[in-house]
Amino acid sequence: MHGQTTDSTIIKRDVTIQKDYVPTIQDAGKINTIPSVLDPEVKTIDVQYSPYSTIMDPLYQIRALESARLKTPPIPVRKDGFLRLGAGSSITTLADFMYPLLNKPEYRLDINANHKGVFTEKKHHQNQGGIAFRRYREYGEFMIDATYGFEGFNYYGKNSIEADTLYTHTGGSVLGKDFLPTNAAITRWNMTSGYKTIPSERDYNYSINGSYSGFSAQKGLTEQQIHTHLTYDKKIDENKAGIDFQLQNLFYNNSHTAYPTNQFNYSVFRLNPFFAFEQSKWKLRMGVKTIFSKKEAGKGFVPTADIAGEATLVNKSIFAYGGITGDYQANTMQQMVALNKYGNLNEKIKDSYTPFDIYGGLKIKLLYNFLIDMSVRQKSIKNQHFFINETVFNAISNAPSYTNSFTVNYYDATVLNGNIRINYNYNQVFGFIIGWKYNAWKKLPNGIEAWHIPKHEFDFETDMKLTKKTTVNLNTYIATGREIRTLDGTAASLDPIIDINLGLYYAHSSKVSSFLKINNLANSHYELWNGYEVIGFNAMLGLAFSF
Repeated sequence: MHGQTTDSTIIKRDVTIQKDYVPTIQDAGKINTIPSVLDPEVKTIDVQYSPYSTIMDPLYQIRALESARLKTPPIPVRKDGFLRLGAGSSITTLADFMYPLLNKPEYRLDINANHKGVFTEKKHHQNQGGIAFRRYREYGEFMIDATYGFEGFNYYGKNSIEADTLYTHTGGSVLGKDFLPTNAAITRWNMTSGYKTIPSERDYNYSINGSYSGFSAQKGLTEQQIHTHLTYDKKIDENKAGIDFQLQNLFYNNSHTAYPTNQFNYSVFRLNPFFAFEQSKWKLRMGVKTIFSKKEAGKGFVPTADIAGEATLVNKSIFAYGGITGDYQANTMQQMVALNKYGNLNEKIKDSYTPFDIYGGLKIKLLYNFLIDMSVRQKSIKNQHFFINETVFNAISNAPSYTNSFTVNYYDATVLNGNIRINYNYNQVFGFIIGWKYNAWKKLPNGIEAWHIPKHEFDFETDMKLTKKTTVNLNTYIATGREIRTLDGTAASLDPIIDINLGLYYAHSSKVSSFLKINNLANSHYELWNGYEVIGFNAMLGLAFSF
């Protein structure tokens, strides 16, 4: 679960550089992100421009639970750049760098670089560099970003293939030792450009942005995307009407795949007109999503509702919200690897379609700095995917054996989610977030489970300012009820995830700070994916400089 900030007093969990130097430390010493359902929605290009470009924080197979925070007292002057370095046990490394080549009130040009890695027998490292340009005008903001990244990891998981045993695979034969590479290498690149108007006294606003991105595996599919996104809205009295247009073009090359695939080039077109009623006590958005695609889960044309509303039940205390929507998800290689990098890189996940997504909830604000958010959600999903261990068969005995990669089962299913979050903050000195989530899958075939997805998730995080310069952070994540498919096709349970992390920050001055991170305090050796055990207890020391 990721923290959702609903009030300015609640603990912030985003990694951004704004007007103050407030980068947060990621768990670079841990290979453990939690499997979750890819929401069936297209991730549009985020064009939320700010005076400072964000830290380049690429997709990475590390759970985004913060073990410590880097905070400095508010400084009224504009910062130029920063450098953050860290190293620790299990040969973990961390580096972040950002510096503005140009820094004027009307424009800014930044260069940035990012590295996270662990280099034990469970190797995983990711590196990314980029450049970001912002041009500020009275009524709008223009941006251009370009990034390039390289990721490397090894398949260290459950592999029962004997090196001298012959196996058949899609009609051919291969030695077990040659079935998978020991190491994998992935490259990603992205170029994004956009313009958005700044809200003003005008009765209309719009944004336009486009991106070209790519994904290439050493052995596997090469994927390229061109994504265009246009939005326009206009005030009509106190209300608003608008339209959202998206065009996603996907291109594939299978020249590096281990065997022929049926991937082909295709497009997904979305048109979403809407009308929004905006009153002092309530808001209601009514629209329709019209989606066109010729890919697996669609039927050419797949319309869904787009209805969302919120209302104040008790002034400044109790709020209700809910909606009925749906979407079509073009599941790309980049999304698949972000979810499970050990998936079979020769095939991408099939597209999925959500005809109905119904949700509702209450927000109860007992005090100015105390908030309870309770919600329930039910989705009907076609072509929902679940990761299972990939197997091959002995050519002589015809007995199945694990490889150390994952393939996917697809089912039409319904999922019911319950969610409770409690947020509290006391004068920015002490704060905590407590969350619980329940996932119940329905309408799956007999003997089929929501493989690797937990039924119960518990999340706790607290920050405490011990002195003016010292802050301590503790967070805990617990997940239970994860099922896997075994070699004989039956279900088995994985051990619960128990992840406890501690961080300590100290500000030596307004420009220099240090941190200590202790991850996996319980030294838990749970398996993130079946056969992939996480790193146990580890610690990291680091320094950060603002200049």
